[in-house]
Amino acid sequence: MTTARKPSSRTRRPKVTAQDVLEYMGPEYGPVEWHSRYTPAEELVYTILSQHTSDLNSGRAFNNLMKTFGTIEGVADASAEDIEEAIRRGGLARQKAPRIKQVLAQIRDEIGGFDLSFLAEMPLEEAKAWLKRLNGIGPKTAAIILCFSLGMPAMPVDTHIYRVSQRLGLIGPKVNAEKAHDILEPMVAPEDVFPFHMYLIRHGRQVCKAQRPRCGECLMGWGCPTKPKMERAAVADARKKAKRKPAAKKRKAS
Repeated sequence: MTTARKPSSRTRRPKVTAQDVLEYMGPEYGPVEWHSRYTPAEELVYTILSQHTSDLNSGRAFNNLMKTFGTIEGVADASAEDIEEAIRRGGLARQKAPRIKQVLAQIRDEIGGFDLSFLAEMPLEEAKAWLKRLNGIGPKTAAIILCFSLGMPAMPVDTHIYRVSQRLGLIGPKVNAEKAHDILEPMVAPEDVFPFHMYLIRHGRQVCKAQRPRCGECLMGWGCPTKPKMERAAVADARKKAKRKPAAKKRKAS
């Protein structure tokens, strides 16, 4: 006599939305308040210095650069060699110094100075387009300048935001980081872009880490499509480590 198979109790996981991110992460990581870090031109230089290095090193390099030359005008007037020396502690100084020199020269040629506050009066897409015409300025740098310096609803996508938004299914697995800006930004109201950005960064740093994400602590675990895969990988990794221990003990004993 055979018994009928029970119907599967598995159901499709609910889909995480951008609004869910705001509602669940807000109480955990918020509130966040916007304040201008630097002038737009300073923010641009800082962003170049922050590429491929830690926040600590880029901050030290920027502070030393401004201490050495006093103003952005002073940086623009300095030689690439002197800029390189001032930012050496930030890493990749030989590559970043001529980039800083070049983009500042381009800005001065176009507007006769370094006051980029006029960008705040433009529609967002026009302001982005103006910045992206500058040599070496892509979507991420443009969004950082507009968001952090001018308080405009631009969505910078760094490595944490890109990773978390892919894992949560907010963007598809084949979406590249450049395209992610255009997808994520309109998901929330303009006034929510900055907190949305900050919540995803904090979640990526504290919970949804690149290596060994803390899925058991995740506020979005109920709907994260990647969580089951991550948990299976963690179990498999634990089993491999458990098998290695007895072998290591045998070698010591012998």
